[in-house]
Amino acid sequence: MSLNEKLFIIVPLVSVLCNAFLFLTCLSAKKDRVIYAFLELLAVFMAWCGGSLFMRLELYPGSLFWYEVSIMGIFLVPVFVYNFIYRFCDAKGSFIRTLLFASWIVITAMNLSHVFIHDPRVFEVDGERMFAFSVSPAIVFPLVLAIFTLGMAWHTAVRGVKEGRVSMVDLRPLIIGVLVMFVGTFLDVFPIFVSLPNDTLVCGINALFLYYALYRRRLITLTHMASNSSSYLLSAIFTTLILIASFSGVDQFYNQYLGAFAEYKTIVVAVGFSLLTMAVYHVTRRMMNNLFTKRQEARDSTLKQFSISVSKELELEPLLDLYKNFLQENFPTRTAYLCVHEAQMHRYRIVSCTQEMTELSFELSDSHPLIKWLIEQKHSAYYNDFARTQSFKSMWQAEKRLLADLNVGYVLPLIYDDELAGITFFTHTEGKNRFSPGELNYLDSAGAILSIALRNAYMYTAMQQEAREDAMTGLYNRGYFNECIKKEFALARHDTATLMMLNMDDFRLYNELYGIREGDAALVQLAQNLKAIIGNRGVIARYSGKEFAVFLPFCDARVAQELALHLKKLPVTPPDSNRYLTYSIGICTYPVCAANIDELFTYASMAVYSGKTDGKNRVVIYSPRTALASDSTCTSKKALAESCASTIYALTAAIDAKDHYTFNHSQNVSEYASKLAQAIPLDAEHVEIIRQAGLLHDIGKIGIPESILSKTSTLSNEEYQIMKTHAEGAMAMIRHLPSLDYVIPTAIAHHERWDGKGYPRGLSGEVIPIGGRCLCLADSFDAMTSKRSYKDALTVEAALEEIRRNLGTQFDPQLGLLFIRLVEDGTITVYGNAGV
Repeated sequence: MSLNEKLFIIVPLVSVLCNAFLFLTCLSAKKDRVIYAFLELLAVFMAWCGGSLFMRLELYPGSLFWYEVSIMGIFLVPVFVYNFIYRFCDAKGSFIRTLLFASWIVITAMNLSHVFIHDPRVFEVDGERMFAFSVSPAIVFPLVLAIFTLGMAWHTAVRGVKEGRVSMVDLRPLIIGVLVMFVGTFLDVFPIFVSLPNDTLVCGINALFLYYALYRRRLITLTHMASNSSSYLLSAIFTTLILIASFSGVDQFYNQYLGAFAEYKTIVVAVGFSLLTMAVYHVTRRMMNNLFTKRQEARDSTLKQFSISVSKELELEPLLDLYKNFLQENFPTRTAYLCVHEAQMHRYRIVSCTQEMTELSFELSDSHPLIKWLIEQKHSAYYNDFARTQSFKSMWQAEKRLLADLNVGYVLPLIYDDELAGITFFTHTEGKNRFSPGELNYLDSAGAILSIALRNAYMYTAMQQEAREDAMTGLYNRGYFNECIKKEFALARHDTATLMMLNMDDFRLYNELYGIREGDAALVQLAQNLKAIIGNRGVIARYSGKEFAVFLPFCDARVAQELALHLKKLPVTPPDSNRYLTYSIGICTYPVCAANIDELFTYASMAVYSGKTDGKNRVVIYSPRTALASDSTCTSKKALAESCASTIYALTAAIDAKDHYTFNHSQNVSEYASKLAQAIPLDAEHVEIIRQAGLLHDIGKIGIPESILSKTSTLSNEEYQIMKTHAEGAMAMIRHLPSLDYVIPTAIAHHERWDGKGYPRGLSGEVIPIGGRCLCLADSFDAMTSKRSYKDALTVEAALEEIRRNLGTQFDPQLGLLFIRLVEDGTITVYGNAGV
């Protein structure tokens, strides 16, 4: 047999053995759609190379049959390459895929009729058996279709990379192998290359690229399902193929050199091939272990012990110590940085390292491109893979330098339920090998175990924080604060200690005017201000809904007052808004004014109350005089109104001096609205609030120019805007009436409309306080039935008809009908021409 004939046997044999090894290895692994697509691709490769080999060996059922098998494999390679990339990239849409399969089935069927490549012509030259192929011009069609199919495969891969589903680095060995195959097959079309087995040679080279992709790049994940049987099967198939291909050569060699032992030939050949089988078994076993895992049983045992250890630990620091010890024992030559997530700080920070005396000042924000990339990847990766991405290229040089200084070589994300709980950075060290696939799988398993443990630790920490912290502000809650100050008070028992109590002024009103969300934002802002001013000087807590407490050990009243005044300079509402929210502060000091903790709380609360009754927004230091000022006052709404009656009537008299319609108008509105409230019916306390609000609803007109109030013609747009400010002016004035701020939501809502087109807040429907809806009807009715400077009075019937016409737009439909009925049946007595 000539060298050329040997090449046409050896090259296809090696190629089919390489592809068969990959095929049987994947066949023994756990299957999914990607692995099935990979098996189909390898089957086509084996048909290509095996058909060529068996054709040369002229095995049963003949050369022509194996020729057809080989050609069919060649023709189907492009579409199965596309199919694998389609599955690997998890591409969507199957129309192109179906069209390509149908096209290649047609092309393959046509070739069975020798449309593109004719049957090989067999001839002998100098005793050497040769196969000559000829192609028709129509071969251009499958070549163009192959280019288009591989182009679509490339397009699918690029789209998968852009969408973050795959990494181009993982696909690179496959792409290079396919290009090599295409070039080699294309060269076979030209007669000058017919004497070389280019097609099967490049198919074997491609198998090496595939092995590299599986071994180094972990193109697909293989999970072992069988034990030694896979290696035995591979060895038997490999040895059989080698025996078929080389039997005649071995027989000739034995007869020539060992002819004297002809009677032992069968035994010698059998023993030789048995030894060959054993050698092949050990080689395939080693290679399969490279593709699966090394030292799997020992590592499983180590992982089990690691899992048991971390599952018993809920504290973060001991948990990280266990992980660090695990890395030091199993990867002693690797330097690893342990990075954990700090949710409140929105960052990932390095907290430990396997090498002692290492600087740990490295941190990444939640929005860092590397963090986003790791969450998308969902598995460990080499840092160089990230360095090739567009996200890395878009980073600032300072960010790149930060990672470069850390010398990161490999990144292990700790992901559980799509949440990145932490990261392990392994540094790149010159002269050290990359992680083996077994080590990578081992690290991934350890990372999965640790991610669960980290999640449990975070939950445990969160539960601890929830038990002692206020969820909204992050300050200590009342229960934990009481525990803390007992310890702090014991330390400062022979020194000075001060308690500050902060209570929001008019906070319920603020919530009603601007909503609970804005109220919560103000509480959070005040908590942040307290943290900034107090710092480590004392213990801060949210003591109740709108109350905060600060315990300052080793601090006297003067220092506490300075801190309080400094705190007052920081806003708690947006500085660009017209909202204004204040708080009163009470201060009490041990042992000057209190003998124990209970007295500290009692007297600090009394100081707060003193500040509120003295006009609010005050800082009051407790003294005996403060205690006298804190005696109880009137409790009922009516008693409070009576105590402020002189003030109320003085204000309405002041308005009357500017607008002589207003005084009687306020009395009428108060009477009409309270009668309507009784008929709804509302409780006596609510009726009293509406009565008082009716008297006070127009006191904001004190700030309106008299020229506008008494104008006899229609107001200009500018004048109307000024007139509208009287509602907020009323709120500003009522707010400073002692203990009457509860009427503000009702009083300022008398110009709100049911359809939301009113003012000052543009409320609509039932969002408008019911008292405000009552005042709106009473105010409008009295305005219509009273003579004004700019109009004559309407009759009662005309005014009621106007109310009826605006039900559902300006007025509450149900309350409006009730008001009309009360007027018509005489329950509400009409005081017409009130301004006359």
